[in-house]
Amino acid sequence: MHPLVERYLQNQLPEPMVAALLGGGLPVPPADLMQAQAHAWFTDSPLKDQAVEGFLSLPESLIKGALDQEVRPPAPFALILRYRTEHALIEQALLHPDLTAEILEPCISSLPGDLLDIPLNNQVLWIQRPRILDEIELHPSAPYNMKRKVNEFRFDVLKIGNEEGVKERLALIEDVEAGRLDAAWASLPMPEEGPDDEPEEVVRERYAKPIQDFDGQDISLTVTQKIMRLRTNQKIMLAIKGGKEERTILMRESNRLIQVNVIRNTRITQGEVAHIAQMRSVNEEVLRIITMNREWMKKYPITRAIVMNPRTPLPLAMTHYKRLNDSDLKLMMRDKNIAEVLRREAKKWMETKGAKT
Repeated sequence: MHPLVERYLQNQLPEPMVAALLGGGLPVPPADLMQAQAHAWFTDSPLKDQAVEGFLSLPESLIKGALDQEVRPPAPFALILRYRTEHALIEQALLHPDLTAEILEPCISSLPGDLLDIPLNNQVLWIQRPRILDEIELHPSAPYNMKRKVNEFRFDVLKIGNEEGVKERLALIEDVEAGRLDAAWASLPMPEEGPDDEPEEVVRERYAKPIQDFDGQDISLTVTQKIMRLRTNQKIMLAIKGGKEERTILMRESNRLIQVNVIRNTRITQGEVAHIAQMRSVNEEVLRIITMNREWMKKYPITRAIVMNPRTPLPLAMTHYKRLNDSDLKLMMRDKNIAEVLRREAKKWMETKGAKT
């Protein structure tokens, strides 16, 4: 390492020279300069901000050249993954053999969404730090399929989640039954059997078969049986408070209030919404709520499911059918379950698009 950098790391460099060093004003190799800047950042130096500014001013080509060699200690990766925006540079850092799990874990939230598959596929690192999988799952740009893969890795590789998850869900259901989560909902007067409710034998028959969540994972029979025995107002509260497994089970209920509160659950994912949007047993009001959410309707799988679901009110389907691609429009034109008016309009739209081209 360059003597100036060694002196800085040993706290033997005068402050004016430190400021010049971190800002990139001294003739130091890029690899050594990055070590000094990372040291200032990790030790929360008074010149930390200046170190970051100096790092951001480094040309991409110089950093790439530094990454063509060993990076030890690996501290500079933290600066690259947190502060640089060049995809090629970030990708090079993520694939570097000297990157460690300790450095990677706190940087996941700063990564671009389209590069999350690189740490997800680095099994060596997330086995050392399983929290990496949690951070990927929590990333706002992580797609549904990636979150599903995270769960598969948890269950198949790390062998965690199933038993703990069942215990957590049972505890939640017990809190709902006891009215500990929300006294107002727990005491809400509800008829034992309303117009949207079904006889108990019908409900039991529905729950007799094994249930899987939207990711294809089996849901514990004990959890299913406990939910089945809840009263209507308790199921509504569970729809509001529950997790993915509870939402999966409760969307099978015929009661409109239960389904509506499932879709309004603040933790529901876009993947779940896409599945619900294509369900033939879903209440029309649920489909209306979905179409009123602009973020959800930006996702093509959700729009497609809404338009092609025979349960969708015709005015809503007519509003969105033009967003479908040609192959889906052709499928819709042949689907006898879809209203004749909508199929006819889809055919006219296809002909209009063909004439324009």
